[in-house]
Amino acid sequence: MAHDLVIRGGFIVDGTGAPGQRGDLAVSGGRVAEVGQVSGRGAREVDAEGLVVAPGFIDPHTHYDAQLTWDPTASCTSWHGVTTIVTGNCGFTMAPCRPGDRMTVMKMLEYVEGMSLLAMEQGIQWEFETFREYLDALDRRPLWVNVAPLIGHSAVRQFVMGEAAWERAATDDELARMAAEVRLAMAEGAVGFSTTTNMNHVGDRGRPVPSRLATDHEIDHLVSVMGDTGRGIVEATIGGSRPDRVAEVDRYMQLARAARRPVTMVSVRHNPARPEEHRQILARVEAAWREGLHLHPQGTCSPLTSTFTLMNGFVFGRYPVWRRVLEAPVSGWRAILADPAFRADFRRTVGRTALFNGDVAPLRVKRVVKPDLARFGGSTVVEMARETGADVIDAFFDLALADDLRTEFLAATMNTDASAVAEIFLHPTAVLGLSDAGAHITMFSEAGQTSQLLGHWVRERKAVSLEAAVRLITGAPAEIFGLRDRGRLAPGLAADITIFDPAAIACHEEEIVHDMPDGGPRYISRASGIQWSFVNGTPIIQDGRMPEPHAVRSAGRVLRA
Repeated sequence: MAHDLVIRGGFIVDGTGAPGQRGDLAVSGGRVAEVGQVSGRGAREVDAEGLVVAPGFIDPHTHYDAQLTWDPTASCTSWHGVTTIVTGNCGFTMAPCRPGDRMTVMKMLEYVEGMSLLAMEQGIQWEFETFREYLDALDRRPLWVNVAPLIGHSAVRQFVMGEAAWERAATDDELARMAAEVRLAMAEGAVGFSTTTNMNHVGDRGRPVPSRLATDHEIDHLVSVMGDTGRGIVEATIGGSRPDRVAEVDRYMQLARAARRPVTMVSVRHNPARPEEHRQILARVEAAWREGLHLHPQGTCSPLTSTFTLMNGFVFGRYPVWRRVLEAPVSGWRAILADPAFRADFRRTVGRTALFNGDVAPLRVKRVVKPDLARFGGSTVVEMARETGADVIDAFFDLALADDLRTEFLAATMNTDASAVAEIFLHPTAVLGLSDAGAHITMFSEAGQTSQLLGHWVRERKAVSLEAAVRLITGAPAEIFGLRDRGRLAPGLAADITIFDPAAIACHEEEIVHDMPDGGPRYISRASGIQWSFVNGTPIIQDGRMPEPHAVRSAGRVLRA
């Protein structure tokens, strides 16, 4: 029997967590045909001797919604063996969107997700208004990945309420219309519903994003509408909306009861200021499971870092003192940042947080632009203050002003303890996510979570077995998000396959490139050790080489649930 593809002699790890075994794998018609022993030859034969053959990796938390309209390769996530991405997280989707609301949506993504407004203006191909039209537009792109879309609360609210979505609670009529949009999106293939009440999520002028204006009743009703379909997952970010992070689990439990469906929680991180908090949260999650409520904390296997300049001080967005900056024209920022009264207020509030006082991962000067300031590159702000003899807050603002607000700072205040990080993402209920790929492009790149897991945690730290790690990024998210023909290697399932060298796989240090539609910058992270990736049987990475974007015909598709 002839096959389209036969992979010979690899170490097959099937995504179930079962022990790997050496064997062959055949693909025909975009589906896995045989696993283990293969009869017949293939039109293409791949020698996988010494390599691991795994299901294609799945990234459950991306923000590629805008980028996919101009970059169907989903770079740089696809470079790391990822073959399926979940989009529309945190309530931020490109559709539904009326033509008159496009600038509002783009500005929301600019502020809350760190995307370039100019790049979006030049790059987004607005050939859609409804959610279905958006999915159809993606399907016309030569996608390198499969796209599993969530329907976003803020987008739905903006679509129904217009500018009022940013100002007030919904009326009964507006809530009914929002429910109809959610019901329609689920019918058109959404894999779930996403929302946020996180206090960090603000739009232009520091305004809370629309979903933060929703009452608990509104959110509960919309997730129940999703649950009425008998499928779907709720993705919610509740960080900072309640005084106690542990108590926030109770709100996630309420969402699970309302939806009668699984809920993935985007709020569990290791906080060095509260070292036991994550354990208390996980214990509360376990109690929820005993009640029959399926909560899935999203964890990350990397420190949570942000690269920022004071032109986009995302890390300060939650603090009231920063509103004075956000609400002023850019031309007035220098005067504000130099004002002793502003600095005193900043010192009393932000200056007392782990950003400036933490000894695990303190605020660091990542890069300066002016040559005469180069000596500060790589220093912590505390070290810089010590060298200059200035107060830490004064040294911080003085450097930024002297560098024309172009200094890049690196903040890492969460997930800085390796053992605590592992406790979270290896918890039996957890899903490895939070890459935020496609967002915060001038702050950081966490798109290489899969390479980091297999290189650092499996090979170097030996903290988790190869089979368990592969399941964590394949079979587990496929089950949680209802992607029934993905995440495993078995006859009849989709031929999403990643082949990697276990001795070489790694995530590189992030670097800046200038490849946005406007020529602007973004951070990327490259991969080592990914030898092949196939999406629905079509090769993307071949012999460790990434093709030119135009050289691959459409391989991925929208996974309409």
